[in-house]
Amino acid sequence: MQHVSVVQKQRKILWHMKIELHTEALFDACWDLVAVRAALEGAQRIALVAHQNADGDAVGSVLGMWHLLRQAVSAEVTPLLPDGVPGDLDWLPGADAIVSGKADEARCAAAIDDADLIVCLDLNTIERTGRLADRLHAAKAAFMLVDHHERAENSERKVESGKWRVAVVEPAASSTCELVYWLMREAYGEDIFSAEAATCLYAGICTDTGTFSYSNDRQSVYLAAAGLLAHGIDPMRINRQIKNVFTEERLRFFGHAMADLLEVYPERQVALMVLTEAEMKAYGVESADITGLINEVMKLRTVDCGILVREEGEKVRLSLRSKERYDVNLMARSLFGGGGHKRAAGATAYATLQEVVDKIKREVIDDK
Repeated sequence: MQHVSVVQKQRKILWHMKIELHTEALFDACWDLVAVRAALEGAQRIALVAHQNADGDAVGSVLGMWHLLRQAVSAEVTPLLPDGVPGDLDWLPGADAIVSGKADEARCAAAIDDADLIVCLDLNTIERTGRLADRLHAAKAAFMLVDHHERAENSERKVESGKWRVAVVEPAASSTCELVYWLMREAYGEDIFSAEAATCLYAGICTDTGTFSYSNDRQSVYLAAAGLLAHGIDPMRINRQIKNVFTEERLRFFGHAMADLLEVYPERQVALMVLTEAEMKAYGVESADITGLINEVMKLRTVDCGILVREEGEKVRLSLRSKERYDVNLMARSLFGGGGHKRAAGATAYATLQEVVDKIKREVIDDK
């Protein structure tokens, strides 16, 4: 019996060694932990910000980082979102601490102006912060970027001002929440993780991977999820909170959209759905209520690429997904200057709804 226990112990040690070697090999090309810690620990006031129309990864990474930094550094940390927290994510721990650029413009502006470090999460250009972009460009603070999108880069104005201090960009990561987990774990260890921080990060990973159904072709996302589970989270409750959030209006609109607005082009393996503001208003739904609709389209067996086009004031928003055949990152970039990932991307077009639809049909659906 003594011999067996020794062998089991050796196997356990070897298994942990393999995990450590794997994570180091995955990320060692893009992390400068010395610079990260110097930036975070050298700041007295830190503002955290993510993109407008925040999704689970944006909210989860902002809140997760907020919880972690309150343990790791002595700075005053303020979480910001251009439009506030969507209603279906207001259950996340600390959601009420987020300052909305829409609802509390003065407080948001003060947090940006007073910060000596601004950490941008889950965005690849400052312009994606919408109403906060001009304020951020004018800020005197240094900037840090933590992001998993393709072509994450400085905007021209920020390069000229010389503010960019450090960037942690890893397109191979499933989500910014996964990246925050590995970054802060490697920089400060597991002891800074609370159940609240782990809940926020796990929720963001789930929303950006469709609960591990896409954007998860590396072991790292499962290892991150396992690491977060060790901090007392309830994954089943989190999954229920993410999925079971429909109002009656939202559910009825999804049914209307799938039944009446979906166009399928089997010869191209493409599905197109076009939403007008009038239709959304008629059903009493808002932008946040559309989250997840494109994923319903992708459940069609004959569809490899799904394109959701939504009218929003003078702009048109696009969400694109694919399974294998199409690279929607390239598609979004070439059509409307957008981007994202190979299997999930988005774009904003400053054109009429009909002009956008005509361009998609001409260059994607009718293109031979």
